[in-house]
Amino acid sequence: MRKRLLAFALAVCMFALGGCGQTIQIDFSGVDYQSSPYKHINNGGVTDDETLPYNVDAITGATLTVEGPGLVTSTPLSIRELENRNDGLVRGVYKDSRGTFIYEGMDLYYLLSQMTDGDNGIQTTEKAYRVQFKDSNRKTISELTLEEIKAAHDAGEPILLAYGIGSTDQETVAPFVFNGKTEKDHSLGYVDKLKNDDGCLRLVYDTKKYGRQNGYKTFSNVAYVYVAEETEPGFKHTAQDGGVYGSADYSQYLIAFRGSALGHEINLTVEQLEDLVQYDNKGNVIEGGMAYRDSYSLANNAYWYVNEYEGLDLYKFLLYLGMEDAETMGRAKSRTTLISFVAADGKVSSETFSAEALSYPEAFGFYNKNAADPGDGSYVPTSEDLVKAGYPVLLAYGVNRYPYTVNKGDEGYLSGLANSGGPIRVVFGKTQYNHPNGSNQVQYLSEVVAGEDVKYNTHQYTDNAHQKALSDSQLRVVVNSADGKRLSDSTLTVGQVEDIIYGEGVENNVKKAARVKGIYEVKDGDEYQSDVYEGIGLEYFLMNVVKLQGTVGTVTFSDGTKEMEVNLSDLFQEGYNASKGIDGQPALLAFAKNGAPLVKSAQDQGYVKEITLSPLSDSDPKTYPVNNSGGPLSVVIPSTTSAESDAQFLGNVTSITVNLEPDRYAHIEAPYSESAAQKIEFYGDGLEKKATYTVADLENRQTQAKTMDFSIRSEDGSVIEERYRGVGLYDLFTEIGIKSNAGDVIIHTADGGSHTLSLGQIKSKNGVNYVNPEKGSLYAILAYGTGKVAEDSKLGMPLVAGASSAGYAADYHNGEGPVKLVVPARTEEEANVAACLGSVVGVEVTANEIETWGHAMSDVYSEFLDYEMTFTIRNDDHEWTHNFTVAQLESLTDLIVREEYAVLEIGTCEGIDIWKFIKLVAGNVPGIEDPISITAYASDGYKNDLLSLFYKEGFELGVLDANGDRKPLIIAYALNGYPIVDSENHEGYTGIAGNTAGPLRVIAETVQGASVKYFQKLVVTIPGSGPIDVQLPSQLQ
Repeated sequence: MRKRLLAFALAVCMFALGGCGQTIQIDFSGVDYQSSPYKHINNGGVTDDETLPYNVDAITGATLTVEGPGLVTSTPLSIRELENRNDGLVRGVYKDSRGTFIYEGMDLYYLLSQMTDGDNGIQTTEKAYRVQFKDSNRKTISELTLEEIKAAHDAGEPILLAYGIGSTDQETVAPFVFNGKTEKDHSLGYVDKLKNDDGCLRLVYDTKKYGRQNGYKTFSNVAYVYVAEETEPGFKHTAQDGGVYGSADYSQYLIAFRGSALGHEINLTVEQLEDLVQYDNKGNVIEGGMAYRDSYSLANNAYWYVNEYEGLDLYKFLLYLGMEDAETMGRAKSRTTLISFVAADGKVSSETFSAEALSYPEAFGFYNKNAADPGDGSYVPTSEDLVKAGYPVLLAYGVNRYPYTVNKGDEGYLSGLANSGGPIRVVFGKTQYNHPNGSNQVQYLSEVVAGEDVKYNTHQYTDNAHQKALSDSQLRVVVNSADGKRLSDSTLTVGQVEDIIYGEGVENNVKKAARVKGIYEVKDGDEYQSDVYEGIGLEYFLMNVVKLQGTVGTVTFSDGTKEMEVNLSDLFQEGYNASKGIDGQPALLAFAKNGAPLVKSAQDQGYVKEITLSPLSDSDPKTYPVNNSGGPLSVVIPSTTSAESDAQFLGNVTSITVNLEPDRYAHIEAPYSESAAQKIEFYGDGLEKKATYTVADLENRQTQAKTMDFSIRSEDGSVIEERYRGVGLYDLFTEIGIKSNAGDVIIHTADGGSHTLSLGQIKSKNGVNYVNPEKGSLYAILAYGTGKVAEDSKLGMPLVAGASSAGYAADYHNGEGPVKLVVPARTEEEANVAACLGSVVGVEVTANEIETWGHAMSDVYSEFLDYEMTFTIRNDDHEWTHNFTVAQLESLTDLIVREEYAVLEIGTCEGIDIWKFIKLVAGNVPGIEDPISITAYASDGYKNDLLSLFYKEGFELGVLDANGDRKPLIIAYALNGYPIVDSENHEGYTGIAGNTAGPLRVIAETVQGASVKYFQKLVVTIPGSGPIDVQLPSQLQ
């Protein structure tokens, strides 16, 4: 039915073109688009010269990108893929300033409304309203509404994305080619009679009838179809009060500015940064201040693009915060004063700028990609490629009149716009033609460091002597049992508290877990005042530093005069800043306020009332309030509801007293305390290092300790239910460090015996209590106590060595201690009693021999063996799809490549050659040797047509690296000796290898955007039609 309607529309088109201002009428109703000479893929052109280069990868691999906030997702379409479609193609007569010609191409209405199926489906959103057309340098050449596009289609005079041109006598026809290197040059394939350069697609339509306001009179190349909404929210988050972009997650997001070039730390919210940008009555940024808005040209290794950004000129902004200007610094100092950037995950960006470079925006330019540039690095730039210089490095909060979100899944993120990576990014122009400035944009900005990274926010490391002296102030921490018995009594200095986060050698994951920094409300008189507090989370401090052996009780904070008592359960609940609309706030022990270390009062010499700023306009705040009294340590507890402020605060905290109802299962009191120091040794080639844990060490891990009921089946088939409390054994392995080739686990007991278990059995988190399956998932634990299944789970007893040991209770059966391995049964029939071993004194982890780097090397990674990759082959009307597991891919030994790759500084990768895989699976499928596209998809929807970037030569021979060596395009499953895992939180991840973003990744040398992370699907589009018959090779069946 759809084809009949399309044929009717084309017939109407013949008559319409003859009667809408055109003087030439030609009947195109019988056109054979399959073999059309207008197409590049047919090496088109009515000519005797068979060498004209139309069907070449440089042209047919070029892409038309359909993008914008009005689309569900952006879609790149190669010329090859566009021309291989026959539905939606139109040939007609059109006139522009060059004259009247025949054009052939895709009906834009069809592209936007009918090409909705499949992975490359183009779907508009409900808010889609208009389309902006941009040339190869992303300059907007025209704009039409969707209503106009439909009207043109309905009238039989469609808007065309034309790929070819012909004379009206139909004697001369040629596909479009790119422009020559200069205006005087022409590309091979240029036909003077047709003027067929400025391609390889042109936007063609009746300019007198549609889009008359645009001034579009000469048909121009089009490379981007940008589908926009009728109204745009604007660049600022704070302009969207009540909207998705105006939420506290964005507006109250903090960016820290510090460093020796500033002499202090200043923390500002996105809202405060955006308030520094003022508009005139036309909506333009007011010049002369820190604000800047412009279109920047950017490039990565794969493509060039242009976006409009708004934000703050970083250099002017740093001067505002207190940095000397480059001239005052002098040449030597300005060149060595570096500005660096830290992302929200704590990683320092590789991109840095000197103060001198920031002061000279003329060093950053807007370049157009030359049409003669094949993208292989061979092009030699000319001065004509530089359009304009003078682009400041920008703290950008919005792109193309939309604010940034943080992550792709956030509300407000638009896939067709790709506005994640914020809410603040660092954007800069190109320093030279080949500068990949798009790849080096700083995303998820959290900190800007100007000069040396001085920790002005700590007493321990600040250069303020009065504040530094307070680092020796003491905090006493006392832990009592509920009956008043003293369990521990310790003292820490303020400096030691700060070193939990900032001490030398503290790992990034520890810092992330311990550190709390946010905007908290504190009562000041009758009102609540919001300020930035930084410190250590109280739950982390009490459980991981003080090592409370329980979570039930009260905690009392004191300044020596006043006290504040809180239940531990309430203290560990996240709360709110009700006045700012911020949620998810933990209670904290603060050492800094508004970027400065806390001092006792406003009369102290280290007190800072405010920092004087250097405003550039009258609207800029002249001071930054600090008011760092209330220290050197304060306790801040957020409000309990979002509706009303009831936050608690106590300054100058000198002691913390915990009255604890201790873990009844732990070896705390006599006679059990005699076993608290007993050791369990961890060792073996499967661990990164040896480690020793005492029974007390296990019991101090209260945030990890769990009480679980296990079904224990004996060899005779009898089953009982037993309760144990302990710590996950596999969690201890990950804490120590487990190697990629870790093998079996050997448990050693006090009587000299041993028992071997698989690592997978220890790692599994899916154990079942087969007596009461509803009790939830179980896993292997080193248990230190036992309880009665029928009693309250808080009641229990420590394990002792045996029935003759002091403290043994027959009704609890608390022998086989003080530490016992308890392992859940893997099946209902399995007798797991033999795997539950008492009196554990040693745990040995063996190592497997390494042959390949696949996920099968160890049970650490075995969970990913069943992960599936989808492989699809598609033609005009059929497709074949099959899922292959990681295990199957890794079994293809003849396809395995282990090679060093420079892209993303990734190192040595192991995986399978993509082209060889395609040939192995589908080598006998007609058309597979001449694919239209080969597209890799990530699990989040990101996709990249690899064929349009590397052409078939890249698949067959490999991609050239910087040294001229060819590197295969691969589906990688391992990096630098380690199988790839799905996140940095996985126990098999190591920062040394960087083996995350998997378990599969596409690795493409030199092209960052083509190295697809979280790879999930490969789609090969081939020419032709009809069923696709694939006979899988035996090793993949």
